[in-house]
Amino acid sequence: MRVLTLTKSVALAASFIALNSCDNFLDVNVNPNVALTAPPANALIAGETHLGFLMGSDLHRYTSLIAQQFSGQGGSGAQPAEYDRYNITATDLNNAWRTGIYGGAQADLQKLVELTQSTSPHYAGVAKIMQGFLYSVTADAFGDIPFKDAVKFADNLQPVYDPSAEVYSGVITLINSGIEDLKATSAFSPSADDLIYGGDLKKWERFANTLKLRLYLHSFPLLSQTSNAEFATLLAAGNVMNSNADNFQLVFEANANKNNPIDQFEKARVNQFFPSATLVNLMNAKADPRRASYFTVAPNPPAPAPPLPANTYIGAVNGTGVIGAPNTNFSRMSTYLRGTRTGTTVQAYEGAAPIRMLTFAEHNFILAEYYARIGNLASAQISFNAGITASMTMAGIETSTTPTMSAGAVYIASRPVLTTLTAVRQIIEEKFVANFGVAVEPWTDYRRTNFPVLPVPVGALQPSILRILPYPDLERVANPANTPARPSLTASSVFWDPGM
Repeated sequence: MRVLTLTKSVALAASFIALNSCDNFLDVNVNPNVALTAPPANALIAGETHLGFLMGSDLHRYTSLIAQQFSGQGGSGAQPAEYDRYNITATDLNNAWRTGIYGGAQADLQKLVELTQSTSPHYAGVAKIMQGFLYSVTADAFGDIPFKDAVKFADNLQPVYDPSAEVYSGVITLINSGIEDLKATSAFSPSADDLIYGGDLKKWERFANTLKLRLYLHSFPLLSQTSNAEFATLLAAGNVMNSNADNFQLVFEANANKNNPIDQFEKARVNQFFPSATLVNLMNAKADPRRASYFTVAPNPPAPAPPLPANTYIGAVNGTGVIGAPNTNFSRMSTYLRGTRTGTTVQAYEGAAPIRMLTFAEHNFILAEYYARIGNLASAQISFNAGITASMTMAGIETSTTPTMSAGAVYIASRPVLTTLTAVRQIIEEKFVANFGVAVEPWTDYRRTNFPVLPVPVGALQPSILRILPYPDLERVANPANTPARPSLTASSVFWDPGM
């Protein structure tokens, strides 16, 4: 086995040549004298950066507004403010679908599979696991999607849409195939060209197994005997995420145009994207110590109003961004999503925080919910506490109990004990907080469980919380025979969604 070595910083810089802005990052100059087949290292870098960028840009913005981790502000016409009141159109999804999901990350990853399957299956295995992840979150966001016929390029430009339940089954098979590839003989293996796990195939396998646990949990009320047995078998094997070092995330750089996409958007669209009052109030009610890492302190109101008490955190109410003059008297996202502060202005962050896609904290909350649903509250409590601990650690909050109780330890000790009646709500509320900045999953959890409780945004154009995204307009033009109708964005449209 040989490895293709590539300096990580150079690799990441090269991968961002096409990521010059969050609105247009696929402008590529093609040299006719250069071979069109990319080396495996380049294809892996392209696939990982496309995926990380996607999960911190379009998919994150839509779903974090709907799930009320963020609120759009800036006045009528500002995109986040319009999305926040459910003015999300089919045209808005064109970029995310065509150049982000299918024409971006999935295309890169499929080419990597085709390039390496026969000779270097370690690369193909990594690519298949990421494909499985992206297909699953795409189904969670859109429902029925192209899967079996997807990314066949010129061989099939009008793919059939597969039911979301079949996509999930296919994704499990795809992930399992990826795991098998990781264990095969391989001429070359990822190393520094792997920007996520640095070529550590054991971490890829642990992530893949935790991803399967996520998918099994989503369909818990519908679990077949086989799926339930698979969940138990995975837990018994123990080959799942076991620390924050296993987080599935992409780290960005503290250089212009190489910052993470959440930070890039904040710098480009100042005063349009604020933490939601739903999230901030939930954390305020518990005196959550992660607030100092998640948010800035709210600014004092204009005189003659009295100044705010020290360390006051205020979120923006969803739907209010189009009402009256633009308001900026809120807390803003801080170091957890933007990286180290370099000054006192809104722009003064290095932008190197990772885009987190599935974390060890979430892994523990998956276990906590599973145990709670099968009536094992003792194990649920252990996993619940472990999830909070992992989240606190990511946020830089100490959780030690000696020589004195730290802020994180005090918080954990003050959580009410899980009970049969309250366990799922408590677990999902803590998972909601821990998954700050994670695309799609907080919204998925809300639709599965109706927790946390979300108020309908002020002035919303729909009567209830959105449960699905519209299919992109370009799909209806290019693939009219296969693109399903989408008469309602508030109707249950994913197989695991029980509805209101």
